[in-house]
Amino acid sequence: MGLLEEQIEDGKELEPVTVFYDGESYWLADGFHRWHVHHNQQKEVIACIIYSGTRRDAVLYSVGANADHKPVLPRSREDKRRALLTLLQDSEWREWSNYKIAEACRVNEKTVRNIRSSLTTEIRSEGSTRTRTYKTKYGTIATMDTANIGKTHQKAALQSSDLGVNDNGQERLTLADRVTVTADHPLFPGQSGTITQLPNPDSAIVELDTGKRELINVRYLKPATAAHLKLNEGGLVEIYAPDNNKIDGRRGRIAAVREHSIEVWLRDVGTMTMQKHTLKHQQVTPLPLEKEPRLKEICARLHRLRECSLDPFEAQILALLDQPATFTPVELDYLVHIEKRYGIIESE
Repeated sequence: MGLLEEQIEDGKELEPVTVFYDGESYWLADGFHRWHVHHNQQKEVIACIIYSGTRRDAVLYSVGANADHKPVLPRSREDKRRALLTLLQDSEWREWSNYKIAEACRVNEKTVRNIRSSLTTEIRSEGSTRTRTYKTKYGTIATMDTANIGKTHQKAALQSSDLGVNDNGQERLTLADRVTVTADHPLFPGQSGTITQLPNPDSAIVELDTGKRELINVRYLKPATAAHLKLNEGGLVEIYAPDNNKIDGRRGRIAAVREHSIEVWLRDVGTMTMQKHTLKHQQVTPLPLEKEPRLKEICARLHRLRECSLDPFEAQILALLDQPATFTPVELDYLVHIEKRYGIIESE
C-alpha cells in the first residue's frame, strides 16, 4: 500500500471505494487497500460509490472487482483463488456452473474447473444433503453422495494439528478453537467466534458471536484472548468446551499455564471436590474479577491474610481457597475463623 500512501501524501485523490447499503450498514465491496490507507492516515472522509444491497451483494461484487485493478495493485494468483473459494465454498454460489462462477470472478472457466476439482471437502450447512449432480459418459444425469469425500484428508489434518504448532512454530488452529478476526480483515475485524469446520488448509468456517457463520482465511484468524487480560495462575476464566457439557460455559480458576495448554480448577458438583481440567488456551476466555464480585472480595481478603505469620495449616487452607470460583459455607467459615485469629475482623 506504499504507492497509495505516496499518492495521498502528494495530494492526489484515489478512486472512490464501492460500498453496498442495506438500510442499516454499509458493506465495503471494492477498495479495501484504499480504505486501509485512509484509515492508517486518520482521514475521516473517503469518496464512495454507493449501491443498494446486502452484505452478500457486496461479497459477490468483490470477487470480481479487482479484475480491472489496476497497474498499482494487480490481482495475484492467490487473490483469484481466494475469490473463487468464496463462491465455491458457499452453499448457494457453489451450485452455479463453472462458467457463471468464472464470469463473476472474472477468470477463465478452466481455472474454476481446476480449483473445484481440487477441493476435497464440500461445505454444507447442517441438515442439508451432500449430493452432486453430474452427467455420465452415456449422457444421463446422475447424483453422487459426497458426504465422505475428503474425510480421510480432514481427519489426517486434524491429527497433525494435535501437535499444537505448525511448521513455522505458530500455534495451529483446530476445530472448536475460539478465535478472533484480525484488524486487517475487510468485513469482520475484531469479531470473535468458534471454528466449526476446516474445509482446507487455508480457510476456516467460523461461527461468530453474532450468530453468523462465515468462511474466513486462516491468515486473518488468531487465538481469542482479551487484549487487557492475560492467563495468570489464580485468574478467572470462562470455559468453551461444547463437546463436554459438564464444563462448557462454566467459570473456573487457573491452576497452571503452559505454552499451549492451561489447567483449570473446577468443582465437581457430585462430590463437591475440586478437580483440574487441562484445556487449550483457545478454550478459555480470561475474565476480570469484576465478573464475580464475591470472588474479588475473597481474593482481597486472602491477600491481607498472607501478610500475616500464618501457621502451616492456615497456609494450606488459603492455598485451597485459591482454587474455587464460588465458595461453600464451610470454606467461608474457615476464612472467617483465620481472620478472627489475626484480628482482621473482630470476634463475636
